[in-house]
Amino acid sequence: MPPARTVIRGTSAGLATGLALSLLTAAPAAAEPDDPSLVDDTVAIDALAPFHDQEIDWAPCEEAFLSGAEAECARVEVPLDYSAPEGERIEIAILRMSASDPEARRGVLLSNPGGPGLSGRDLGIELALDSRAGEVYDSIGMDPRGTGASTWIDCEGEPPPSYPRPTDEQISEVTRETIRYARDCDTNAGDLMPHMTTANTARDMDVIRAALGEEQISYVGYSYGTYLGAVYGSLFPERLDRSVLDSPVNPDGIWREDSLAQAPAYTANVERYAIWLAERDEVFGMGGSPDTIIRTFEETADRLQEEPRPDLFFPGGFDGNDFMAIAGEFARDQSEWDGSAWFLKALVEDEPFPEEEPEGGFEEDTDPEPEIPEDELDLSGYNLDLHTAVMCEAEWPEDVSTYHSDMRDYRDDHPYGSGASWTGPQACTFSEKQPTEPLVDLVPAGSTSPLIIAAEYDTNTAYAGGPAMAETLDGSLLTITDEGGHGFYAVLDPVDLDPLHPCVDDAVDAYLVDGADPQDLECAGLPRPETTSDGPDTEDLTELFQRFEEYDEFEPTRARVLGRH
Repeated sequence: MPPARTVIRGTSAGLATGLALSLLTAAPAAAEPDDPSLVDDTVAIDALAPFHDQEIDWAPCEEAFLSGAEAECARVEVPLDYSAPEGERIEIAILRMSASDPEARRGVLLSNPGGPGLSGRDLGIELALDSRAGEVYDSIGMDPRGTGASTWIDCEGEPPPSYPRPTDEQISEVTRETIRYARDCDTNAGDLMPHMTTANTARDMDVIRAALGEEQISYVGYSYGTYLGAVYGSLFPERLDRSVLDSPVNPDGIWREDSLAQAPAYTANVERYAIWLAERDEVFGMGGSPDTIIRTFEETADRLQEEPRPDLFFPGGFDGNDFMAIAGEFARDQSEWDGSAWFLKALVEDEPFPEEEPEGGFEEDTDPEPEIPEDELDLSGYNLDLHTAVMCEAEWPEDVSTYHSDMRDYRDDHPYGSGASWTGPQACTFSEKQPTEPLVDLVPAGSTSPLIIAAEYDTNTAYAGGPAMAETLDGSLLTITDEGGHGFYAVLDPVDLDPLHPCVDDAVDAYLVDGADPQDLECAGLPRPETTSDGPDTEDLTELFQRFEEYDEFEPTRARVLGRH
């Protein structure tokens, strides 16, 4: 699970004329000389002028989940298709938190929390309030196209299931349901799907920049947002000032290879967790060696697959796939190993969870769900359909047997966390809607080189993406050692609201706020716990049970595991 803040964070050609031209075409390096989409520079500038020159009508934010802060909200119009800017328009919802120290103001800071599929206006508030960046930047949050309060994309169908450790029957089920889901998206969102790309979202960002009257932006992106920031800088290198890319994707693996790197990272976390558990066998009793711990987990998953536990908050009971998913999630968060170990022990030994609830504890709510006014809806979650659309900007194998072979390999070798979920066929495999342009060639950009933050055991975006992104963008790399989390800058401890990663915050603030040159650095991850207890009391175990209920709100689907989670 992520260290603190809610859910997710939780997947970078010239002067003015070249910049405007990039809005209307694919990346220049990918375009053929006789490409008819390459139009006269003056025409390009004129076509985008109505968008760049639009007046932003700021007003207090109406949504309840954005209230309580001095935030202003507005909408900006952008072209659906930048190769035809005179055509259909869509809206992008944005938010502004003005710099708290106007005399020290450095400009605007755009941000993205990840996904793809996450809205991001609330991140604008969080960065303004939870970091020093809010002192010197106007913090601009945006709901990327297809998400939140921006023009929405909806396939009108359930995404296919995902299984960390699928049976052969489940492999067939995933394939059938993915074909059905691809048809849903083609039928119900086919006019939007080809235009919901990272490059177009980057172009939206530049329209926002121009409409704000700013010459440059600075940027903070998490997870998928690191790729978005790199694409923006590559399309608009003169428009990017400073850039922080936290928990980066691997730019050499967009998107299948990046996705396949998750499960081995979960395996590495389970292996280090198993060492810790084995060293405390007298406390937890799940095995005196790492190999024994792993075998115990596998045997427990086998048993639960045959006889799911009915007393947990999962439809149809808690089965072996659920156990492997939660074991991987628990393993990545080394600061909570003592608590999660008691939870896993209860599952391993098939112990009942406490029936008595602590005073003020939770009870099943039998009251009907109240109707929530539209302006109070929390639109800050995932849109899995947008996630699918962005995944389809890249190429995916066409041979279904490739996916089936990978699913069988991963269920045996890497069954934890996301496991084999990402190895299955995607909607992109079967969709009739193909990418409208090649992926953007990433190049170094910005007034100074970017600062890139990567954790040694990150499962959402494996550590190899950090050095790869730093090399591609000629950036500096901050490595967080012995850490399985994801998303680190400006994250607060949920209990005392102190900075959870002060070493990271200090390094980022020195670069982003004070103007220091970025440096290659190391910060230590959250400390591993020392366990002296003989076991949790009923209330402690109930709290773990409730934590597990909260986990179930974010199922380990493909979209979930690539975001900030």
